[in-house]
Amino acid sequence: MTTAHVDISQFTNAPLRLSSEVSYAGFSADEVFDLLGDPKKITDWYPLAKSVLMHDDDPTGQAFDVEFTFFGRVSEKVLYWQPPHRYIYQAVGEQFPIKDYIAEIAIDAADDQRGTLIWSIYFNVVEGEEHQRILPVILPAINRAGMANLSRMLGGGDYAVRSFF
Repeated sequence: MTTAHVDISQFTNAPLRLSSEVSYAGFSADEVFDLLGDPKKITDWYPLAKSVLMHDDDPTGQAFDVEFTFFGRVSEKVLYWQPPHRYIYQAVGEQFPIKDYIAEIAIDAADDQRGTLIWSIYFNVVEGEEHQRILPVILPAINRAGMANLSRMLGGGDYAVRSFF
């Protein structure tokens, strides 16, 4: 069921900093991908996301802005799109302290109705001493809360977040 891995070095040479996973049951890979691949649904599961503004000049829906608590407006753009298996995106923003953020959302389907959603975040550069001290503490906790939300939405499976700060 799993497709071939995509070499992330095509998009970044930054190391993996956060890896989040949630098991799902009772949903197809297409349904899970539709949830995670729909920018308008980010506010349903990610605790810091306040609103999503789609770019009118992008009919594909793969470039949009998210207004975040703490980080302000962050522009996200899909760099690689392979439904229902994975997509890779970039996030940039004036107030966003991570300056080389690339992430991959991957669906590892065990069968037609269960599998694992994997969110991998890569970066090197965090601007500002305060952000360098606080992000290693708060980002894993925030992502854990997001995975808990996704777990509830996707059948109540196990979830985990690993930090490599």
